[in-house]
Amino acid sequence: MFIGGLNWDTTDESLRNYFSQFGKVDACTIMRDAAGRSRCFAFLTFEDPASVNAVMVREHFLDGKIIDPKRAIPRQEHQRATKLFIGGLPGSVTSESMRDFFSQFGKVIDSTVMLDRETGRSKGFGFVSFEDTDVTPFLGFGKLEIDGKLVSCLPTRPRGFHADHSRIFLD
Repeated sequence: MFIGGLNWDTTDESLRNYFSQFGKVDACTIMRDAAGRSRCFAFLTFEDPASVNAVMVREHFLDGKIIDPKRAIPRQEHQRATKLFIGGLPGSVTSESMRDFFSQFGKVIDSTVMLDRETGRSKGFGFVSFEDTDVTPFLGFGKLEIDGKLVSCLPTRPRGFHADHSRIFLD
């Protein structure tokens, strides 16, 4: 779980003690800055995942503050979402029609055709995100045709990263 809104003075031990009323706590770590000061949030895991449900049904007050527990999305699940760059789109394609087209391959969680700010017309590219779909069969150019035009489908990378996954630093 992600636990936000902690008091500066809350310790790992006091947090663990508080949440142990809901079940056996496996791990509890308050995140700290380089100087060792609390960043006022923590990650906590229970031995039994059902304990999370017990936490989520009520308000929590610790060390003089209302705290905000949330279900944390495991990194591997978060990374399962697949976002693609779609290039070479015909002007007739809208965000909605692109969503409809890609829905045949899996659950689409977002679809956006990029528009020119001044004219409101399509820039000829967009992005589509799937919940959990293997997109490798249609990566590249010419494997998919939308409204009579072959399009490019490329995986996206987090902003600021090169293809080799090295970080870009801007002055």
